[in-house]
Amino acid sequence: MEKFKILILITIIISIPLFAQFSEDAVRYSARGSGVGTRALGMGNAYIGVSDDYSATFWNPAGLAQMRRLEVMGGISNVGFANDATFYSAKKNATTSATSLDNLGFVFPFPTLQGSLVFAFGYNRISDFANASKFDGFNNQSSIIPSLQTSATDDPSGEFDIPFNLFLTNTNGYTSIQQNVNQSATKKESGNLGQWSFSGAIDIEENISFGVSLNIYSGKYDYTRNFLESDNSNLYNYNASQAISSDSAYLRFNKFYYDNYLSAELSGSNITMGLMYRSDFFRFGLVGKAPSSIKVSETYTNEGQSVFDAGTWSDKNPAGKYSYTANNEYTVHSPWTFGAGGSVYVTTHLLLAADVEYTDWTQIEWVDNFDLEKGNTTLQSAFRATTNIRLGAEFDIPSTDVKVRGGYSLTPSPYKNDPSSFDQTMFTGGVGILLQRNVSLDGAVAFGSFKSFRNQYSYPINTSRTDESIATSLVNFTVSYRF
Repeated sequence: MEKFKILILITIIISIPLFAQFSEDAVRYSARGSGVGTRALGMGNAYIGVSDDYSATFWNPAGLAQMRRLEVMGGISNVGFANDATFYSAKKNATTSATSLDNLGFVFPFPTLQGSLVFAFGYNRISDFANASKFDGFNNQSSIIPSLQTSATDDPSGEFDIPFNLFLTNTNGYTSIQQNVNQSATKKESGNLGQWSFSGAIDIEENISFGVSLNIYSGKYDYTRNFLESDNSNLYNYNASQAISSDSAYLRFNKFYYDNYLSAELSGSNITMGLMYRSDFFRFGLVGKAPSSIKVSETYTNEGQSVFDAGTWSDKNPAGKYSYTANNEYTVHSPWTFGAGGSVYVTTHLLLAADVEYTDWTQIEWVDNFDLEKGNTTLQSAFRATTNIRLGAEFDIPSTDVKVRGGYSLTPSPYKNDPSSFDQTMFTGGVGILLQRNVSLDGAVAFGSFKSFRNQYSYPINTSRTDESIATSLVNFTVSYRF
């Protein structure tokens, strides 16, 4: 979910290079998306108490101890994103999609005199960043131009003050462009975060196993926004026959193009630990995901262009372009996540599963913020603790090699005081087919929805707000071979 809360309502791209870290970044790089594995997805990701294939490296590594045969698994996924954004009663729809590797892994059971010893290695895609939005409407309350001005203290050279460099403000920082402008923008995000997992599980008692996954993260995130503000009502049409200085060019404002581009490389690590109890018809699992440290190395460019009504200036025509590029680097330290899940065979053919997963988002923090105490206090004040709920079922159709699956999940918003409509709900379904003795083909689909909002700039608060109604889809296919 994408929102800007409390004191951090400034869009990431608008900020000057001294501090380009906000709550949205922390959530983006800490949340673990829609999970891993096609069978798990089909069962609503209620998989902590199942975890009997390679995807256990993500859900509960202790489940690997159930495996008695070598396994090779690989899958692909396609994520879809649709966003209906409303801006001053005007609605726009934006869509995007992305296809990527979901997982590719190997499981190696080792012969033992009793119990089980299993190792696994592979790649899991754990988050997709596909996102898009559009809006177009008349704003009678504010303009983006004043919000882009920088202070003499933070930017003494004026290098990052795009309005001033484009003659949209005068030398005293004044501009009459405060409201009554038409605003439109198109935003697109892409990329994903994946983990390389080195996992192992062992039976520590009869029917009780312990497992660990050592995870190395890598990924990429890209952001593009093209913003246009224009004088469609021709309110800034100062006497065209009168010569004015470039310092007063804003009086003949026509259009302002503001484009933002960001590319970030991601890296990090963490550990996942799990326990599982197994009987002939019931399994129960516990899992703890230690905090991950995700290092973000980003490069961003802000570009602006001003256009003015026809006229002659005494010294020069100030219409033109201006841009700057900067680099930024920081680390996000995610909170602990604890989960519990169980699965039970109600009948020979029907498996039911349920998970709960707890995360205290108030423990999220920057590791190397330039002002750690202030930065983390501001960051953490935006969040709350959440409990995810996941339910799933799998039915083995008698006298066939076909299994059908269904599930439901609820993922609450981590932001404090968000209404329940901002929580993400997801309904899933899937099917699995055993081809001969060794090959399984699985497919799953999931549909999710939630609401959100976005402030395009910081001040005045909510005068640049878009209300968003978001629908997501996810399609997974996996092939596994056991021998």
